[in-house]
Order: sequence, then C-alpha cells, then structure tokens
Amino acid sequence: MLRSFLVLPLLTVPAFAEVPRVVTDTPVTQSLVAQVMGDLGSPDPLLDAGADPHHVQLRPSQARALAGADLVVWTGEALTPWLAEPVETLAAGTVLTLTSIDGLHLRSYGEEGEDHDDHGDHDHDAEHEDHHDHEGHDHDHDHDHDHDHDDHGHHEDHAEHGDHDDHAGHEEHAHHHEGLDPHLWLDPGNAVIWLRSIAASLSALDPENATTYAANAEAAANETLSLQAELAATLAPVGDAGLVMFHDAYGYFAESFGLNVVATISGGDAAAPGAARLSALRADLAEGGAVCLFPEANHPDDFAQVVIEGTPLRLGAPLDPAGVTLEPGADLYRVLMRGLATAISDCVAG
Repeated sequence: MLRSFLVLPLLTVPAFAEVPRVVTDTPVTQSLVAQVMGDLGSPDPLLDAGADPHHVQLRPSQARALAGADLVVWTGEALTPWLAEPVETLAAGTVLTLTSIDGLHLRSYGEEGEDHDDHGDHDHDAEHEDHHDHEGHDHDHDHDHDHDHDDHGHHEDHAEHGDHDDHAGHEEHAHHHEGLDPHLWLDPGNAVIWLRSIAASLSALDPENATTYAANAEAAANETLSLQAELAATLAPVGDAGLVMFHDAYGYFAESFGLNVVATISGGDAAAPGAARLSALRADLAEGGAVCLFPEANHPDDFAQVVIEGTPLRLGAPLDPAGVTLEPGADLYRVLMRGLATAISDCVAG
C-alpha cells in the first residue's frame, strides 16, 4: 500500500508546459528573441554564420526545424525572399512577420521614412498575432504577411533574381530598388516595437511564463533606448560628412542618427555591382563631397578599392549591418549597432 501511495500522486501532478521552440531567420532576429526569452530558452537561427541574408538555399535540416517550430519569427519577404515559400508551406506553428507589425517606422528605398499607422499604444500585439496563428495551418489561404505592404511596392517578382550567383543578370534589379526597405532593426525604435511583439507572441504560446517574457522585453527595450542615446553621442561629431556604403541597407540608421549617406556601391540586396555602375559611382563621388567609404564584412572589398582609387576618400572598417559575422546571442544586436557607430565615427575623424 505504501508503494501505491507514493506513485499515485506523481501520476496526478500536471506536467509543466514546455517553452516554445522558436526558429528565426537572421542573427538580429535571433538576438532580439533571445533577449525576450532570457534563461527560459534559446531560439534557433536559420541563417548560417557569414551567409548573405538576401540569398540562401534552405537545407533539409533547416526545413525540418522550420516545420517543427512552435513559433517562427522572421523579418519578412522583402529581406529574406528565400524563406517566403517555406514559411507558407512548412511552418505549422505561429508565424510572426516583423515587417507587418503595426506602428513601425517604415521607409522606402530612395525616399524619406514614413510613420505608418498612428496606433499610439503598441501593445496591440495580441490582436496582430491573430493574423499569424497557424493553428490548423491552411496553406491554401493567402497569408497577410505576403500582402501587408503591397502598397509600399516591396513585393518583388523574385523570379527575376534567378541564380543569385549571376550578378551580371541581377545588375538591373539590384541598383534600381523600390519599395520597402526591410532593414528596420537599424532604427532602435523599431527594435523596441519588435521586442514587445515577440514577447506577446511567446506569451500567447506559453502563458505560464508571460510575466517573464514581458519583463525581459521591457528590460531589453530600456537597454535599446539607452543604446540609442549612446550611439547618438558617438555619431554627433560625424555631422553631415558624406558617407558611401557598400549596399543600400543604412537608410534607417542614417535617419535615426542624422547621417549623410551620399551613395551606395550596390543595391538593397547586396548584389555585386558591374563595371558601369562603378564608373558612374566614381563620377558622382568626384563632386559629391564624400569623405569615407565602407565595405562590408561578408563581402570582398575589391569594389570599394576600385571606387576610392585616385580619390581622397578614406576606406572605413568593414560594416556588418546584419550581424552575420558576430557571435550569436542576446548581445549581438547591441554589438552590431555599436560597431556601426564606432566604425563610422572613427573613419570620419581620420
């Protein structure tokens, strides 16, 4: 009888809910989710170290991870077009598309930023999440995240990309980008909104830990706002010095901190520029008052060397706007942002 008495209570104790399995697209997304999850768990990024976020071939193991995730957090098709179809066809859990969240500061390539939707309180995330809950997951319906920003013109015909190694055929598309600029995390205000929305998504799946997710998100949001003030001080001496970037990814960063990006070598998807593009760029910079040119960490600096040859332009340290060469984890976002600010400030200071 004693043996039965000891066993029965153990069988009647309810099991604790598991922390959701989370898959993310890029190191930045993984970093933000990691900040919200804290000690409860660690999200898995699909993007390999050093890979280009714009052009990836999904491996079978990554497809299985996507299919087995309770929550998929991805930036959106404008940044990672290779993930759009797998998210649509494989993701059986909840999907949070970060570019579709209300209240974000959005900008279009070649245009000033726009504040879309005056929602005021950004704690609308539970309502927003209804659009991404794939319980039952009917893959025949049209997902909101495929269409939310069609009026911004970002929904590109990705068939035009073809083989991403064929940069010559990609040239026309790469340097005439229109529509949504998806590098939203380079505006710290957007990162704050993302943190809170990630917490809401995790809380919906794991109510038992909702208080922890919310507290972690608020702590991370406060750190991000402090980081914004720190970076503003670092970049203040840069003033309106002309900056040349490797690819068209820095619009949000420039708007947030009052920087003057006068040109980019490549387009928004970082495709390699052709000879005609480089010649035209050199001609433009001769009269543009540019001071520094910045290569990128996961691209060769050959093109940068061609552009600055015979000019007074200084070559800055390689930038890593997507964090693909940084150590993954919760600190990656802050390391990334500080790295950009320091490299730019140091180059302009000479």
